[in-house]
Amino acid sequence: MKGHEKLTLLLCLIWTATILYGEMFSFYMPFLFSCSWPHLSSSSSSDSTMNGKGYAADYVKVAVIADPQIMDKTSLRLPSKSLALEFVQFYTDLFMRRAFFSSILPFKPEVILFLGDYFDGGPYLSDDEWQESLSRLKHMFGLNTEEIHSTVKVYHLPGNHDIGYATLQSHKPEVVRRYEKEFGSRNYQFMVGKVEFVAIDAQTVDANQEGSVASATWNFVSNVSSDRQLHPRVLLSHIPLYRRDWTDCGPHRGSPIINQVIVLSGHDHDQCTVTHESKGGPVTEHTLGTISWQQGNLYPSFMLLSARKTPLSDTSLPEEAVLTRLCFLPMQTHIYIWYIVLFVLTILSLLLWPTSGLSFCHHQFDDMVECVRKLINIYRDGTKEKNEDENYEYEMIWGADGSMHLVKKVLAQPVTRTNNIGPVERGNAVMRATAKKSVNQLTEVCLSMETNADSEVDPKKLPPRASKSKAKMVIQRFVRTFRMLILIAAVNVPLYMMFLFKDWIDK
Repeated sequence: MKGHEKLTLLLCLIWTATILYGEMFSFYMPFLFSCSWPHLSSSSSSDSTMNGKGYAADYVKVAVIADPQIMDKTSLRLPSKSLALEFVQFYTDLFMRRAFFSSILPFKPEVILFLGDYFDGGPYLSDDEWQESLSRLKHMFGLNTEEIHSTVKVYHLPGNHDIGYATLQSHKPEVVRRYEKEFGSRNYQFMVGKVEFVAIDAQTVDANQEGSVASATWNFVSNVSSDRQLHPRVLLSHIPLYRRDWTDCGPHRGSPIINQVIVLSGHDHDQCTVTHESKGGPVTEHTLGTISWQQGNLYPSFMLLSARKTPLSDTSLPEEAVLTRLCFLPMQTHIYIWYIVLFVLTILSLLLWPTSGLSFCHHQFDDMVECVRKLINIYRDGTKEKNEDENYEYEMIWGADGSMHLVKKVLAQPVTRTNNIGPVERGNAVMRATAKKSVNQLTEVCLSMETNADSEVDPKKLPPRASKSKAKMVIQRFVRTFRMLILIAAVNVPLYMMFLFKDWIDK
């Protein structure tokens, strides 16, 4: 196998491994290595009974997802149904579908919470456009599959990109009606295990707005606050609670009415963990980052939340009722950047790879050593013979049959050595046999070295009749590169397309 063929095989294997990781294995990493349910590693669950499935039986498993914000005609100001918009939508939707089915569902959550902003331009879409986006949303998160309907409870929270703020809701009530028809009430509460979750339409009370739309949310909050609190509470709000500017958001980046809660929010597209002070004590708020790689966050994420099934004992801490862990998804932007870098490296490698491969330098070094060795031997042999013959001269004698003979005669006086270089004639002799032999050997060695080196690597040093034109060499390089690219693509493009269609079709 030639050198460039070995390089092609190596590059083909590298591309195959890259596609396998970027399109499949990277989405299994959260489940396999980087994330787990928080109650599994919590000291509070050390006395919990295990149910045979590998997790503590006294916790309900909840997956929390924020800001899918699926792209539409309002996202990039691209014409509706344009090829560019369809292209961006496909790869954005595909990432979230892979994230849900390969990174989240393998954890087998019993409850899924969506914290709002399902659409990007929800209030500004026509009914047909809104239904189309809704179908994409259900397809991405399997909301129309029997697996979700039969085994997982799903709860929704409205976002500002779904129904707008209070002013828009007042002017376009049909936007709220179609949302509630599909997702249910905007202000409600529900139980998960022994933890009460309170969901509110935060858009209506953002900046302490007033009016009929805002009053419905305020009345709901007041009623919940006045109820006798029997269980720990978790507030679900798409918009984070107020915090001062430059508040530390923790390593990954309040409401005095409802006391003793954990707050879950989205909206910012970035992670933030802060502690609010209230009359009932400190309240921790976790703001989740977006699950989409196209919404300004290089590190998409989701949250695993464990809600306690049994009441807290007198010795238990309130924090043990709800445990959380932030999990990060693959960095899709970095994967695509690596694809581009690898493509450039592939082109350069195939174009610049020597014809004889990397063994060229090794062979040339061996040839040079051999040449030097032979030259030294020739020099030694030539000096010895010269020393023997320098006191003699040769005379041409013609025989009777017309043939010529060289007769060796002793000189009357020794020949004095000179440093002059050039042809030397003694008497009628033209050239000594030893000198002719040395010249032939030297010529043979040099030509041998030049032929071995130049015929493989450098066409410029070959004899004119054997050298190739530079233009022809460039064309041959491009043809070879194109041929090798076709071979690499023939293996990896079908593999890549297989992953695209496999992950996009209904499971």
